[in-house]
Amino acid sequence: MLKNPDIDIAPELLEGLRLVGTPTATAYLMNQGYRHVYAIGIPAQALNPGQTMVGRARTLRFLPMREDLLKEQYSSVGDRPHRDAIESIQPGEILVIDGCGTFEAGVVGDMFTRRVQELGGQGIVIDGCVRDMGAIREIGLPLFCKGSHGAGINRALISADYQQPISIGYTPVLPGDVLMGDADGVVVVPPHMVEGLVAWGIEHEVQERFTRIKLEEGHALHEAYPPNAELRPLYLEWRKNQPEYAQYPFAFKDE
Repeated sequence: MLKNPDIDIAPELLEGLRLVGTPTATAYLMNQGYRHVYAIGIPAQALNPGQTMVGRARTLRFLPMREDLLKEQYSSVGDRPHRDAIESIQPGEILVIDGCGTFEAGVVGDMFTRRVQELGGQGIVIDGCVRDMGAIREIGLPLFCKGSHGAGINRALISADYQQPISIGYTPVLPGDVLMGDADGVVVVPPHMVEGLVAWGIEHEVQERFTRIKLEEGHALHEAYPPNAELRPLYLEWRKNQPEYAQYPFAFKDE
């Protein structure tokens, strides 16, 4: 089975990812040679203003429904991969679901979402749909999916297994991968790439904050984006007053 190396990631690095936007993360990973990291067509559906999602993947895979197997799976309330996956969620994890991209059924609903949150899950990402969207939006757990459907899983799908490699939005996800999500979508980060992304990404985001200020002051794009030779010393001095500078000093390197 394809799997990630057993890599521990310091909590402060995961928190550092919250300072990096998904467009910045996508650019960094693509520049490092990773072509399929942005989950295509899976937007934020439940996300409070300014809320972000960061966590490690717990994967769940569905198949298109087959009647004989579905009857066997639903012969008892337990021993169903989708319920087992949810009950196995660990604090800090994100439930990532390959729902075959279907719009024919909702993969999770209000109760499943609440259970993920109660177990310490950081969000749910689905290549597919949910039901109870209105109730889910009241829960406060980040949700990314294609849309909603009034029917449940057995309308179109059968759960196959969990903690296996899956695909969402033409993007591979292995158990233990790091997912980050915001209003721009979802990015999948291989664990060994997290530290480099945090270092590059925080510097990039802070520099763009400075650039926005200079554009508002009337500077031209070719002067401020990125800061030219005249503005660069001003930027290096300005960034010392940014809280990230003290918290993540390894992200800031003078040229």
